[in-house]
Amino acid sequence: MSKINGIKGDRWRYNPGQNKVFPVSRSKFGEYLKCKRCFYLNTIKGLKSPSMPGWPLNSATDEMLKFEFDIHRKNQTQHPEMKKVKSLKNVVPFQHEDIDEWRRNFGGFKVLDKDLNLELKGAIDDVWIDLKSNELIIVDYKSTSKKEIKEDTWLADEFSQDFLKQMNFYKFIFEKAGHKIKTTFFYIVNGLKKDRPFNNSMEFEPHLIEYQPSTKQIPAQLKEMKKLMDSKKIPDINSDCESCNYLNANNHITKIEDINLKIESLITLMDTAKKEEVENLQKKIKELEKLKEIQ
Repeated sequence: MSKINGIKGDRWRYNPGQNKVFPVSRSKFGEYLKCKRCFYLNTIKGLKSPSMPGWPLNSATDEMLKFEFDIHRKNQTQHPEMKKVKSLKNVVPFQHEDIDEWRRNFGGFKVLDKDLNLELKGAIDDVWIDLKSNELIIVDYKSTSKKEIKEDTWLADEFSQDFLKQMNFYKFIFEKAGHKIKTTFFYIVNGLKKDRPFNNSMEFEPHLIEYQPSTKQIPAQLKEMKKLMDSKKIPDINSDCESCNYLNANNHITKIEDINLKIESLITLMDTAKKEEVENLQKKIKELEKLKEIQ
């Protein structure tokens, strides 16, 4: 098959029924939960999603936070923000030889689901450990700049729901690998900006928000996802999906434009057509007009 721009190569696509283990990242699983059609078109058909610019400022705060917590990881001491949370009394950053790989994009923490023949993976930001219970705590850094962060409502915010699903998946793969997860935390740094000059610096207000993840639905969701991957039928358009609606509208516009061009061509032919040919051309134009109505 010749290469087409916007289509991924075979090595990045799943072939229904294949025997080779296929990697499924946290973001890929999230795509499945959000829109099965987009997931199928991307994973099986190889349709690339439009690229987006990176988030260099967010990446910078992530990198600095990792550096900061790595100091406490090395010394096995508590970060000052940990000391403010009663439930983190016995908690320090987790020391593990693979921590850097777990945090690496396109690497991450990995576990094999033998039944589904899928490698489940996700790049976490940090892992802490409760020294008393020996349980792990998964941590995700978030950078933002809002008027305020209300810790009691942040988890219920509609824009936080994908973050919660992210933590659900992380807990699932860690526990599948044999680790015991106590809880998860979002470490949110909120850039303060109101009535403040820049002066080449920005002050951040930290928030630690706990979230108890739920993994009950994930096994069934993964089975349904794998069943879809092995199917040869593209799912129907998801009316709640912006990408589906965009592609569908684009397809509609393209079809209408194509019909209009055909009609214009037939009208042009009528100017020089013989009398007996005009009736046939008029008939074709009416058929095309009807076709436009049902598009």
